[in-house]
Amino acid sequence: MEISIQSAIQEMLFDNKARGLSKNTIIFREKTLKVFSVFLCQNNILNINEIKSIHIKQYLVNRLEYGYSETSVNAHLRAIRALFAYCVNEEYMRYEEAPIHRVKWIKERRTVINTFTDEEVKMMLQYTRKRTFNKIKKTGKGRTGFCTKFVNERNYLLILILTDTGLRINEALNLKLENINDSQIIIKNGKGKKDRIVHCSPLVYKQYLKYTRAKDNYLDSNGIIPIENVFVTKFGKKYDYRLAEKEIYKIGKAVNIRDSIRISPHTFRHYFTQKLVRENVDIYMIQKLLGHASIKTTELYLRSLNIENEINKMIKYSPLQNLD
Repeated sequence: MEISIQSAIQEMLFDNKARGLSKNTIIFREKTLKVFSVFLCQNNILNINEIKSIHIKQYLVNRLEYGYSETSVNAHLRAIRALFAYCVNEEYMRYEEAPIHRVKWIKERRTVINTFTDEEVKMMLQYTRKRTFNKIKKTGKGRTGFCTKFVNERNYLLILILTDTGLRINEALNLKLENINDSQIIIKNGKGKKDRIVHCSPLVYKQYLKYTRAKDNYLDSNGIIPIENVFVTKFGKKYDYRLAEKEIYKIGKAVNIRDSIRISPHTFRHYFTQKLVRENVDIYMIQKLLGHASIKTTELYLRSLNIENEINKMIKYSPLQNLD
């Protein structure tokens, strides 16, 4: 049965929505497959059954030449695979006819994950904690002092949670008031729409109570009714990733984090994971704590740590380094 590439993509995206796939997954597939379809159209390929494996390979090479990393190109290939899987399932083509089976994954470079040192994390925590002690100045419209206190307490709580639990930033920002207690945090609808529980230090809950007081003081004084999220903006709206990343970047720069380290919320997740590895925590427990669907993702952190150790050994036993 012939079906246009555009129609197949639209059907698949609608099917993805009906199956409850995440919004981010659907948006990525839509953008990727749009670029793929334009590439095919330029080669006068309009129907799904006209696509050959060579066309897919040419598209992947085109992406590499355009400057995409091997990991990004494989993400494109994953979206294309999803399209053909849908077409096979809907009987638009037979399984053995799908050209995707003759297209191999791009070999990816071995990734070394650089993360914060213990000292750098301590400096960021000390810096944000110190700012929570700033005196409140109840001057000006909008209670500027209350706002500053609320923002500082929020930043400190966020960094505590990221450091102590290794949560993804969106998981932290999506937390509801009922998701935190004195010993654990409940993640609802995490990545892959999975729920899980992570344990945390009592220091996190202590800071949560202080932040809640500062937040309520500011919002109440301005007649603002916030949403039920733990982390909100000064307008009571959801605190989004871009704002959080900007604040964390400013904090990292303020304490002079090394230039070689990416100052971002996700780097705290790398830090958390490598701390567990160094403490010889079982890899399957690490996978559970991080909410990884695949153990291969968790192994990435182990490989990066092994590379680091190998580099240290090379330096230790280097003839030049050991010359008297």
